[in-house]
Amino acid sequence: MSGTHGALRLIELTSAHLCHGFSDLVGSLDHSFAAPASSVPLGPDAKKVAISAAQALAMRLELRRAAWGPDGGSMTLARIEALAGGLPQQVAVDVSAVDQSTVFAPAVGRIVLNLLLLAADSLPSGGTVVLAGAAHDLFVRIAGPAAAWPARISVCVSDEMEARSALTEGRSLQMALTTLLAHAAGIRLSVVLPPVARNEPPILRLGG
Repeated sequence: MSGTHGALRLIELTSAHLCHGFSDLVGSLDHSFAAPASSVPLGPDAKKVAISAAQALAMRLELRRAAWGPDGGSMTLARIEALAGGLPQQVAVDVSAVDQSTVFAPAVGRIVLNLLLLAADSLPSGGTVVLAGAAHDLFVRIAGPAAAWPARISVCVSDEMEARSALTEGRSLQMALTTLLAHAAGIRLSVVLPPVARNEPPILRLGG
């Protein structure tokens, strides 16, 4: 387990450093774009687009900092929803099947954020991520054109060494990080087949 904790700690520190640097850059851009027209050689419409782009980038950074950086505090469902605003525009998150008063423990909330990022990667043409259940037993389902979890996810959720080896594969990085966080926290992450036999991706279950 020490190897897993070491790898995760390196990812945390690197991510925190990168996100901090990018946040400073985004803040500077946002301030510049919001400055009086004489200070920035952009028309009103172009400036609106630039400000919107800077704000969208800031939301993406905030999500990744919370998901990849060191553990924060407990996380409310409302906070999860707010951070989900950093996902691609074509990816919607439905939390209507989770009690609005739900509060996730720090380790669980962090894994949920990484599951959202993994789900977004698994929806290349956009779609919906549905959360259902409770903080101690949460189900994550994806729906959309070409929706599919990574091929090795069933192995990585059950085999920590496989998850660690997947860290070296660029396209599998988010899957590897998500499953390793669950292994390190001792929180069960499993793959569940849909209750009705249909041509749709399996459901990921966190806890239970």
